[in-house]
Amino acid sequence: MGSGFEDGQQAQLELAGLRRSLKWTNIQREQLLDRLDLLRLDNQRLQERVDELERQLAEFKQQQALF
Repeated sequence: MGSGFEDGQQAQLELAGLRRSLKWTNIQREQLLDRLDLLRLDNQRLQERVDELERQLAEFKQQQALF
């Protein structure tokens, strides 16, 4: 009977460890999703800046061709 009790305790400890791991994994997942959102926003801002600079460059080239 003692080994059954020990097996039960071991299973409970293992289950508690798995629950902690799952909770931590979920926290990490949320943090990664937040970082991904921020990176997407940064990427969008950078793309808008690139588009603006390309427009400016095209305008400069057009003006330069006039002179």
